[in-house]
Amino acid sequence: MPKRGVRNRKSSRGGEHVLLSRSAFCTMIGVTERQLSVWEQEELLVPSQLLESAGRAQPLYDRSALERARLIRTLEQELEVNLPGIGIILQLLDRMGR
Repeated sequence: MPKRGVRNRKSSRGGEHVLLSRSAFCTMIGVTERQLSVWEQEELLVPSQLLESAGRAQPLYDRSALERARLIRTLEQELEVNLPGIGIILQLLDRMGR
């Protein structure tokens, strides 16, 4: 049985596709939900999927979102890059295809 906040889905390639709830995601990357909201408002990070439940959309995050969030956290907290600078770095990395 999956841990609370973690959902397993089959990917189109036949493997497991793990999706994390917002609280589990924040715990794994070591940031608050408020900080995650700021990153989303600045369009640095988007949920992988939205799960409709009781009339509300619950964001779910996959492994690529987890890697991107860890990069954002490192840039912001350890290297002290501001949010506009992080946005530029992420755009360049996206263009390069990492």
